[in-house]
Amino acid sequence: MSSSRRPIRVALLGAGYILESHAKALRDVPSVELTTVCDVSAARARQAATRFGIPTVLTSIDELLSSDCDVVHVLLPPQLHFDATHRLLEAGKSVFVEKPLTLDSQQCDALVSLAQKASLRLGVNHNFLFLPAYERLRRDLHDGRLGTVDNLSVNWLYSLPLIQFGPFNNWMLNAPSNIVFELGPHLVAFVVDLLGMPETVNVGVDRPIDLPGQQRVYRHWSVTGHSGRASWSLNLSLSPGQADRSVRVRGYASTAQCDLDRDVYLRQAVRSTSALFDNLLSGLHTSGQWGAQTSGNLIRSVKGTLQQSLQSNPFLASIGRSIATFYATFDDGIDSRLQGVFGADVIRLCEQIARTAALVPNPSADRPAAQASLQIRPTVLVVGGTGFIGKRLVKLLVDRGESVRVLTRSAAAAQLELDGLDVELCQGSHLDPLVLETALADIDTVYHLAKATGERWSDYERNDVEPTRALADAALKAGVRRFIYTGTIDSYHAARVSDTITCDTPLDARITQRNHYARSKAACEHLLMRMHRELGLPLVILRPGIVIGEGAPASHWGVGLFHSDTRVDYWGDGRHPLPFVLVDDVADALVRAKFVKGIEGQAFLLTDGPLLTARQYVAAVEKHTGAKIRAKSTRIWALYAKDLIKEAAKHMIRHPNRRRPSYRDWACRALCARFDSAKTMQVLGWKPAGTSDALVRRGIARAVEYCLR
Repeated sequence: MSSSRRPIRVALLGAGYILESHAKALRDVPSVELTTVCDVSAARARQAATRFGIPTVLTSIDELLSSDCDVVHVLLPPQLHFDATHRLLEAGKSVFVEKPLTLDSQQCDALVSLAQKASLRLGVNHNFLFLPAYERLRRDLHDGRLGTVDNLSVNWLYSLPLIQFGPFNNWMLNAPSNIVFELGPHLVAFVVDLLGMPETVNVGVDRPIDLPGQQRVYRHWSVTGHSGRASWSLNLSLSPGQADRSVRVRGYASTAQCDLDRDVYLRQAVRSTSALFDNLLSGLHTSGQWGAQTSGNLIRSVKGTLQQSLQSNPFLASIGRSIATFYATFDDGIDSRLQGVFGADVIRLCEQIARTAALVPNPSADRPAAQASLQIRPTVLVVGGTGFIGKRLVKLLVDRGESVRVLTRSAAAAQLELDGLDVELCQGSHLDPLVLETALADIDTVYHLAKATGERWSDYERNDVEPTRALADAALKAGVRRFIYTGTIDSYHAARVSDTITCDTPLDARITQRNHYARSKAACEHLLMRMHRELGLPLVILRPGIVIGEGAPASHWGVGLFHSDTRVDYWGDGRHPLPFVLVDDVADALVRAKFVKGIEGQAFLLTDGPLLTARQYVAAVEKHTGAKIRAKSTRIWALYAKDLIKEAAKHMIRHPNRRRPSYRDWACRALCARFDSAKTMQVLGWKPAGTSDALVRRGIARAVEYCLR
């Protein structure tokens, strides 16, 4: 590209999670200028614009079509790719699409033809094709170092949390074949790139699971085929287990392996005529390759983390290299891996896999979904009713004959989460006055279980504290008789073994030194208690302990710092009893809090007896998973020291998510204090499980069974 040419003006269509990768990558391309972000959610678009310094915010594709941008990155859900890309090309915009190009090869061909006729660029990003390790494999193949390929094997053995924990309205789960078009392109792209389009395809599927909403997902896919003289296989598993995403090639001259997650490439060949020495020399050569590459990757990762660049992990780095290559070859004909023709071939092979697979829909899919048929107006409003605790609460209320309304940001997601329950859904935010007016009509009791996540304290103020204020204000105006809020035991100072925490123990007096979640929950409690004292808000607070049960991950962070499902560092030595509680017992206490009179202004602990230690919890998980868990004690000061070093580096580069490390917060994570819920049991008539056997059976075993089902 001539240096005198003006920068290419680029817009991003869709402000979801992948936008960050594209925005950071474009920031490092000197020939482009990121001018616009477009999303149907104005708030989401503005947030992205503020974070990445994007000057123009649009909220409709019609506005984008008439803008002065040259290239648009389509970052929408797959089912929206064709229509958006077609309209953009017709408007004279070049387009770069996140895979898949579309969900239909004929639509792909139509887009390719349209782009060619209009002399526009059409690119598609297939993640990992520009990973340095894969590019080395690709280069060695083309240079003849591997020789003629005999076999290609691609593994994508990577758990999919959506299957366990939702949200179940994700497009990927809507039909059995959608997995092929969402995850399949990752694997198929390697086959098309290295071997071209295949001549034969065979498919086997296994381990179906039926999800809420009459959806069925096959978790195991085995695809084999031939391309010329080479055979190939694709292995896809979505079940929990050790991750393995890799590409392996057997050639005439040597074998090659690319570990996608670690960005490591290994090439092996015979190194000696002696089997004895060949084993030794091959082992030394392999260890040398591992050592050199992993050391270099560590340096790049640390540097990338400090610089907030895409080099912080292989996945992001590959996207960055893909985008940089697209613009580097923009004038001369884009790289073959990015071309629309390549994207169309990928979808053609995905279609062949989907057609060949013996996919049997959920037998209940032909039956109409249950529809809400409330005979009376709801008198109970649940905010956060699709969460781990919320779903149990809603079911228990319905079972008791209560008429329930659930306020949710997505009615479609809530309908699946609450599949079969006779409830009314109200869609919107509890920060929106008009939504709240509708949601609170005729409501007698409000349950507030919603929580927020974020990276900065301001995120929690905006998404947790302020919405809680708005909900409480609206509840007062609506004249509700009870407002029940769920806090957390994380807001206590629970670092000393000698302390006993009861329902009347105040929250941590130095809560500003604690993590954002604990601080946010405490801020909401303080706000609501002030409204109770000054305005008469009929408030009751319940503070659950470490909640376990079906639907919770077995690798629970209340127990320790889980690096993976089979490796954990205890918060301390793991020998003191922890305040566990069953999710069903929490739901029972929440229901009871609606009916007991005269408890306004009080807070209640929801913890069972001191029945299990972290070590006993891990031992039970080991027993029910059949997997050895590497668990070790940690010293709080060591955890604090690591945090101190990390945050010092972030402060040096003025990272936007920097914070002040807190020894107090690390110490409180161990939950060393004893928790006494005697008042809750007496006042609410609450009877938790009460035995370690019940906690293991109903809390741990069921959680494991649910995850491994």
